Amino acid sequence: MANSRLNKSIKNTIIGIIFTMLNLIFQFSVKSVFIKLLGETYNGVNGLFSSILQVLNLAELGFASAVAYSLYKPLNEGNEREVAAYMNYFARVYRVIALVVALAGALCIPILQFLINEDIAELPFTLNQLRLYFVFYLANTVFSYLLAYKRTIISADQKMYIISISDNIANILLNALQIILLLITHNYFAFLAVMVAKTIINNLVVHLIANKKYPYLFTYKKESLLPEQKKALYGNINALMLHKVGSVIIFGTISIVISAFVGAEENGIYSNYVQIINGVNLFINIVFNSIVASVGDLCVRASDEDKTRVFKRIDFLGKWLSVFCMTCYINMFNSFINSVWIRSDGVHSFEFAIVVAIAVSACTTYMRKTVLIFRDAMGLFKKDWYKPLIESAVGIALAIGLNFVAGVFGIVVGYTIAAVFIAVPIETYVLFKFGLHRKCLRYLIWQYVALAFAIALGIGVYYVCELFKLNGIIDFVVRTLISLIVPNIILLLVNIKNENLRYYINLLKNLTSKISNRFRGSKK
Repeated sequence: MANSRLNKSIKNTIIGIIFTMLNLIFQFSVKSVFIKLLGETYNGVNGLFSSILQVLNLAELGFASAVAYSLYKPLNEGNEREVAAYMNYFARVYRVIALVVALAGALCIPILQFLINEDIAELPFTLNQLRLYFVFYLANTVFSYLLAYKRTIISADQKMYIISISDNIANILLNALQIILLLITHNYFAFLAVMVAKTIINNLVVHLIANKKYPYLFTYKKESLLPEQKKALYGNINALMLHKVGSVIIFGTISIVISAFVGAEENGIYSNYVQIINGVNLFINIVFNSIVASVGDLCVRASDEDKTRVFKRIDFLGKWLSVFCMTCYINMFNSFINSVWIRSDGVHSFEFAIVVAIAVSACTTYMRKTVLIFRDAMGLFKKDWYKPLIESAVGIALAIGLNFVAGVFGIVVGYTIAAVFIAVPIETYVLFKFGLHRKCLRYLIWQYVALAFAIALGIGVYYVCELFKLNGIIDFVVRTLISLIVPNIILLLVNIKNENLRYYINLLKNLTSKISNRFRGSKK
């Protein structure tokens, strides 16, 4: 069973990485063409709309996560009736959510101009155009709910590679169409129309695939949940709802705060960094999402010792990625934006202090991933229901307050302080006490040591690269090589005797051997 879980995770990861690399090329190409033809103000509006819709997605209330958790056991046992009952209920709930989001979005239309810290007359579009742009974004979100629920069963069944292949093929083709239409029309409406079409096609394809792979969903399409199953599901949703609120406030409102208190153009610049982080997140999420369902399966049947051993292995990988990404972000952000990606007139990047703050904010989430994966797989979200309320309240208060002192830097730091000093200790305590049944103090100390080490290493590598005084594409190439080599060599030296490192080295050897054997077999 352990090998089966590992093989599925590896398969999900490899396929996801291949397609994501192709997808990212097109995503960054679209953004580059978008900024060159339409400018940072439109880019800022794009980021603002995305954040507003993220807030409206609170209507989802964590249903997807709760249903995925509920599906692990019946899928594992082959209980088709129970799986179908959950999916039938899920479909009805998502139709209601689509309606709620549509109505809430309609209420936002009259107040859009108050979320941009500029005179609407000075912007390159009218108020009516701004509202129509938002309608496209709203339609995009509403359509996603009408078919997206089928993704949950595929994910819970450890087949994320299916979603990855489908999404990435559709994204590549439609991103190419966005580039063509932007070059021909220079029109934001054309860009938005393709965005909506992309969402509909993506979800429709996944929906049809799920229907084919799980035909019993049709056989039991009238199957209903038992009262006790609904009660258990809603018990999880009540806790997940609060986590959803906190997540949206922390990650979904930052663009709104920047746009409302600083300006749409600065929000456009901030969205450039978010675009890069989201691109990297695609790869990191491939790794972690590929093991989420496997962890869920593990937690159903394994002992505390086995859970702890697997937790340490995955957490080791998370920390390694965090340190590596911190170095890359701090050292390469501005060089990539200015020398490789956008390369057009105007200001498209921030000063160094803001860059470091954005990097720390992003990498903090990577360090938390393993704890959150295990917490959700064990259904422990009820135990820290209060955490998102405290984190979000402190985060948004600090962000708005520090904005008046330090602008964008203060906003990013405010949210990050809440995550590092409120969220991290609480979620770590909950997992170790109620899930792994161990003390967490030593682990928590190492969390902060790893974060401090990552920041110091990132800043140190940045100033080493500054000594070369290079410019343009050569500067980016040098920074890339140094960022790829230095942190990984240091991490290898620091962890040379770590048993988790030996585990991954052996895993890599076995994987390489399997690929080599298959290649030799195919040539014969």
